[in-house]
Amino acid sequence: MMQVFSKNNLLLISFLVFLMFLTRGSHFLTEFSIPDASLIVFLTLGLFIPSILLFCLFFILTAVIDFGSGFFDNSLAFCLTDGYWGLIPTYLAMFVTGKLIKNYDIKFNLFFVALLLSITLAFIISTSTYYMFSDKFGSPSFFTSIQYGWNYFPAYLIPNLIYGMIVFTLYQLNLKNYFLKFIQRS
Repeated sequence: MMQVFSKNNLLLISFLVFLMFLTRGSHFLTEFSIPDASLIVFLTLGLFIPSILLFCLFFILTAVIDFGSGFFDNSLAFCLTDGYWGLIPTYLAMFVTGKLIKNYDIKFNLFFVALLLSITLAFIISTSTYYMFSDKFGSPSFFTSIQYGWNYFPAYLIPNLIYGMIVFTLYQLNLKNYFLKFIQRS
């Protein structure tokens, strides 16, 4: 457990926490709406620091941001339904994908396929659980719930693919080790 919170990982963890606050919820920190990077944050955790403890802490962070945003601005509470808990398997899919990428050290073409499939799976899980369990749409079937949300898929997919390509580039450049060497010199 101490390795998870080692000096070497704290910089990355701090950056990912900042990224969550910057891109999630009502964008308290920005004037501009930056696309949510939560999926890629969980993929990055699995890729660089595959700790189930960190997964749990980051999920708690997302819940605190979402429920806090809903508390301060009721219009942001629309997603805080029973379907919200579908985000656990949604983020777990991304986390496991990151862990698999790390374990198999895949190249760009396989990374892109894994990223595309995991984002699609995350979309299906989050969309279906929201529509099926939020009590705002009756009781749609699994396939009907996917049909309801399918028009949101491009807006869900494209930013996450871009974020994913950035993470892959940094991973290939072995940026984490670069930062570690920089910190050790300081």
